[in-house]
Amino acid sequence: MKKIYTLALSVFAVLPFTAVAQEVSNSMLINLKSGETVEYVLSDIQNITFKSPEQTASAYSIAVPKTFNTGWVQKVMVDGKQVAEICREYIKSITAQRDVIYPCDENGRADLSKGLTTLGETVVWDLTANTATVTGSAAADAAATVYYIDGEITLAEAGEAVAATVIPDVISDRRGTELNTYTIVKIGTQYWMAENLRATKFTDGTTIEAISESNADAWKANKTGAYLTDSEADWVKVAGYLYNGYCVTSEHGIAPEGWEVPTQEQLTKLRSAGNLKAMNFKSDVPMTWGDGATGNNITGFAAVATGYYSTATGLNSMYSETWFWSSTKYYDAMSRGDNLDTLRVTSTTTGNVVVSSSTFGGHALEFGHAIRCIRK
Repeated sequence: MKKIYTLALSVFAVLPFTAVAQEVSNSMLINLKSGETVEYVLSDIQNITFKSPEQTASAYSIAVPKTFNTGWVQKVMVDGKQVAEICREYIKSITAQRDVIYPCDENGRADLSKGLTTLGETVVWDLTANTATVTGSAAADAAATVYYIDGEITLAEAGEAVAATVIPDVISDRRGTELNTYTIVKIGTQYWMAENLRATKFTDGTTIEAISESNADAWKANKTGAYLTDSEADWVKVAGYLYNGYCVTSEHGIAPEGWEVPTQEQLTKLRSAGNLKAMNFKSDVPMTWGDGATGNNITGFAAVATGYYSTATGLNSMYSETWFWSSTKYYDAMSRGDNLDTLRVTSTTTGNVVVSSSTFGGHALEFGHAIRCIRK
């Protein structure tokens, strides 16, 4: 709170401050530490304001959510500005999930070198290696409240702390009249959509062609971008749509603003951060995979078994696997056409997530796969 003290001074009130005080004077001399003397005519002065340095509250209490049903990443807000971030995230180095709080910079970006878990451990991420160093002994019980004090996160109570507001960090993706909202998850040093894309328009608002599963000829003929329709609305909310690769390569754009379709390298980092295991990436919600094939979803990626679409097989492998497009394109000599790299998650209980190699194993643009985007 800014404090300003204003004093209306008479001639007699001003005189004690003059460097040269005389019984009769119509000016005030002020000797500065620099050696300079400044003179003011008293009749010109209406009042003198003594202004203390601006002071703002520097301590805030943060109530950690008991559940993260509204999103794996939560924003800590003070007076409309984000000062911190709370993430429920998987940390590979300790093979465990933690609730971690990070202070944010002036642009609302989390400082990943200053993380603190609700168990009292410090978390420092290496942005290049995409790995975390966790130090300190974990407390038996997680703190329900943490504190933001002068840009640092602490468990030490602050007596005069002001309560901050905690809200979900989500993507509001508006494309013309269409609005989709997606939750976000932090995996390693990357931020991902925690849901599959379900847009029916490109980023610039251009309509994406909707093609029925039974219309293989139209799907094969499309070179401008299409998605597979026929899915029930409730399933679309869970699994999104399957898009052909031309949606990824289209100049109209397919990712929400500030996000992008991941490269093969970014998918490889994701795979490593989740400790490779498909189980860690798969949704734990019943009916999103076949019987006995749901995962533990410890990473929060929540992959759903969408299957894939091709004109040769139709919609295939529903409830047993899912594929995601990358933006990394290469020419495939065997098919004599462009391919895009992919990430594949299968229903096998002991299998690993598979990322194609950028030279072999990707899919032609005619395939239909899900899309997840990564924050730029």
